[in-house]
Amino acid sequence: MNQRDSIFLSSAEAVKAVCRDLRRYDPQIILCCQIIRLVTSGRVIAKGESQKDGAWINVQGRQNMRWMVGPELVAYVCAEIERADLDLQLVSKICARVFHTRAWIDRDPKAGQEGVRIETGMEDFLCQQCGQCCRSLDYHKELTTEDVVRWERLGRNDILKWVRRVDGQAGRVSGYRIWTVPGTTQLAEVCPFLRKIPSQNRWACLIHDVKPGICRQYPLSRKHAIMTGCPGFNV
Repeated sequence: MNQRDSIFLSSAEAVKAVCRDLRRYDPQIILCCQIIRLVTSGRVIAKGESQKDGAWINVQGRQNMRWMVGPELVAYVCAEIERADLDLQLVSKICARVFHTRAWIDRDPKAGQEGVRIETGMEDFLCQQCGQCCRSLDYHKELTTEDVVRWERLGRNDILKWVRRVDGQAGRVSGYRIWTVPGTTQLAEVCPFLRKIPSQNRWACLIHDVKPGICRQYPLSRKHAIMTGCPGFNV
């Protein structure tokens, strides 16, 4: 049996990952209905309606049901997840539902801390160099300080000129925007470092060795690939 790729998360990290997943994609109505029942031990029941982007919420002990549209439903579910005192067994069960994979209680081999191990399903991933992720996904807010520091250390002004700093309070940096047309605040429609390979239906990254972390990490999991249209799996 091939070694299955997996990641270890603490309980708090797993909860954050679950809520990030629910917020990342178009509202996953059926999944939200399943998760809210698990988290509340049946105290709250959510029921969707066919071809409608929302669900009816029924709280035990209350007569009136409440209709919630997708984003409101997601916010409600995440709030319940974050306030609940979930044991690791339930956290692993929720992770398995949300990420469409195996998840189980495990112990961090380095720190000895108990948490949840989640299979990513990435062991048979193979990039097709289709350029879909570079051309169509919204990653403009995902640049990290570590990326910028690395480019500064390497003297990569050719990359840095496409980065716009976003100032927060007291002149502190609150974030970055890539790829921003130099001298403007306009975001580039396509990554400036993406090039079509002549005579082939493939694309190449001109800064592959130093590309941003958000690009290196994509896709995070098999589900992430499928939900964002990545063709990197045979099946």
